[in-house]
Amino acid sequence: GGGGTAWAPTLHHEGREDQAGGLFSEAESILQGDAPDAILYSLWGFRYCELLLGQGQVQEVKERAAQTLELAKQQLGLLSIALDNLSLGCAWLLEAHKAGTSNITQAAEFLQRAVDGLRQAGRMDHLPRGLLARVALHRFDGDYGRAERDLAEVLRIATRGGMGLFLADYHLESARLRLAQG
Repeated sequence: GGGGTAWAPTLHHEGREDQAGGLFSEAESILQGDAPDAILYSLWGFRYCELLLGQGQVQEVKERAAQTLELAKQQLGLLSIALDNLSLGCAWLLEAHKAGTSNITQAAEFLQRAVDGLRQAGRMDHLPRGLLARVALHRFDGDYGRAERDLAEVLRIATRGGMGLFLADYHLESARLRLAQG
């Protein structure tokens, strides 16, 4: 369920991270009333990880997503597994970027699993998230051809589905790619 977390992604996108983080923490506290070790999982867990990555909390995201990935594999299904792989891939990529290293093997593996999982789950409403993350990976790695292919797919899906936010993300990532290409 969403409950109070329904507003958290909106607050996050408006730049109100403190309020968004507070709502996610509150939702997690409610879960922990039933199970002390419980953390947000599936789509809400992914959104919380998105917020945490925006704050640079890479290790926190790696720990959370690894924990919920195990739960997802046991009980939750393809979408949850794909979203946890996506969180992990984004965390590994951010870590490589921060460290100034070119070692993106872990990030690439998780992001490939995420995109494959989103396709298998038939979730076109989430597939652009995985593709956009992979565009960032390819841009970072200098593999502009692959970045272009993933961007083209994002554009097709977002245009066909009337997904305005993904179209905006497409244009932002497209601009980042052009800048990287000089």
